This record gives sequence, structure tokens and C-alpha cells, in this order.
Amino acid sequence: MQFGKILALGLVLALGGCASFTKDEVAPVTLPSMANYANKPNVYVDFDFYQGEPNSASAVEMPQARDQLKPQLQKVLTDSGLFGRVTLDEFQKQPGDYSLRLKMYNHPPNAGSMVLAFISGFSMMIIPAYGTDQYTMSLETLDGHGQTLTSASNHDAIGTWVGIWFIPLMANTPKDAVNDTFTRQVNALLKQMVDNNNLKYSALQTRTPRA
Repeated sequence: MQFGKILALGLVLALGGCASFTKDEVAPVTLPSMANYANKPNVYVDFDFYQGEPNSASAVEMPQARDQLKPQLQKVLTDSGLFGRVTLDEFQKQPGDYSLRLKMYNHPPNAGSMVLAFISGFSMMIIPAYGTDQYTMSLETLDGHGQTLTSASNHDAIGTWVGIWFIPLMANTPKDAVNDTFTRQVNALLKQMVDNNNLKYSALQTRTPRA
């Protein structure tokens, strides 16, 4: 039965209109500038994506979703200007590097959204369907010895309409909505981490003018 619902949803997305809109629960933030620091912390980011309730033993890892979001994560981390060397590859981690454990959970509020998509597919998409995807993200910061320095989490959501009525709004793609929400959530957690002053930055040395 579950496979049938997923197949029906796939047909709706492939053949009909689909428009996704972020809930904007996490507001955009301005990250502090670290341009005046010569030495910035090097970090290894351990990123995982799960489907299921946050921190639940029944949550299932979704490697494909994680890999699709990795380029966006790399861009966010690089654009932040907060770090020296950044790697998402554990084998490139070096002694003394900070570790950031980033987890994202996709959890629908109930099974209703999938059912609505199922109904929409079998009504030739005359009946529009609406589903909400909840996203909870957590970030744990560990020092070079593996000791937890700080942890925080936030929540956002994306609403998606499917059906022939939403073909004119198909420019609002699920991919764009996910990237937008993902970026805001990551940046908000990075700002919290830096505001806690747990990472070490070394300022540029002031040059003494010659007489």
C-alpha cells in the first residue's frame, strides 16, 4: 500500500503541476565577518539526512538526499567565511580540527499529505493535493578532542501543492524550496555557534609603521 502511494505521488509530480513554498520559520541571518582574522578554525562537517522523527531510533538514513544537499552545504560553509579549511570527508580530517555534526530530519506531520497526493493522482489531478514537509536540523560542535562545545536546533517547513491547477506556479520547484530552507537553517545554526564564542580565532597582527 505504501509503495502504491509513493508511485501515485511520483506520477502526480511527473505529469501534473507542482509548486512548493517555504514556511520561512527560520529568518535569514547576517553572519559575522571574520575577514580581520588571519587564523580561522578548520572544521570537518559530519552531515546526515534522515527521514523520521528527530532523534528517533526508527529514523532512517537517506544517503541520496544527503548527497544531493552536500554541494549546497559546501557552498554555504564556504560563503560563510567563518572557517579556514572545510571538509565533508572524514578521511581529510586532521588532528585539532573542530567537528560539526549536522543532522537534518524530514518528518511529515501525519500520513495525510501522502494520502491527498494519492487521491489527486487517481482523480486525474482535478482534486488538488497539499502536503507539508517538516524539517528539523541540529548542529553539535565538538573540539579537537571530541568534547561537545555547543549544540542547537531549529525547525522549518515546506508546503507543496500538486495538481493541474498549479502548472503556472511550477517555477516554485521543490528543489529551490529545499535549498532555500536548508541554507537559512544552516546559517542560523552557524551564527548561534559563533555567537557562543567557542571557536578560536586569531586576529591579524598590527604592523608597526616605520619611522
